[in-house]
Amino acid sequence: MRRLAAAARGARRVRDLRRTLLRHPLLLQLLVLLLVLDARSLSRHAILLVLDEVPGQETGGPEIAIRLLAPGDENVVRELAAYDGPGDPDAVLADPRTLMLVAFDGERPVGFVLAHELPRRHGDRAKLFVYEVDVVESHQRRGIAKALLARLAELARERGIRTGFVLTEPDNGPANALYRSAGGSTEGATVLWEFSYEDD
Repeated sequence: MRRLAAAARGARRVRDLRRTLLRHPLLLQLLVLLLVLDARSLSRHAILLVLDEVPGQETGGPEIAIRLLAPGDENVVRELAAYDGPGDPDAVLADPRTLMLVAFDGERPVGFVLAHELPRRHGDRAKLFVYEVDVVESHQRRGIAKALLARLAELARERGIRTGFVLTEPDNGPANALYRSAGGSTEGATVLWEFSYEDD
């Protein structure tokens, strides 16, 4: 019964978002992407997430728990590192503007979303940059990524952040479907410039 009620609320939110966009067609044109972090991991396509329109979270099973990581959870970050080296788990969890939510199946981390609160010099106080979303293959297509984004939206609202954005490739079908299902809308292509800060 709760799932049916949650689905009805989610459908209402999607309808409300459509009505808002139809009444205010310039709304999306006013949103501008301001910052790109670690350009090597990003691409030429942006998805804007209207954070107060994200549907409720469903994980496809009661055994999945979502938790915001904090200092002391560095081993969880290390366990989720899948490529490009270990990174800096201590710095990630020490930064109060970084949000790393992890989905656990029992004690095992099976998915995460990593986002950064970006202070702004004008307009809203901050935007949320959704840097990474990933779910292990064995747990994909169960609503875990969508639930992570929904919980992230709740945290953003608690911090007074009204919008966020994520970048992905135009041909990344699964990612684009996820962001669309989470309430995102496309703003169009962006131009990506990469800078190398390594010594030559």
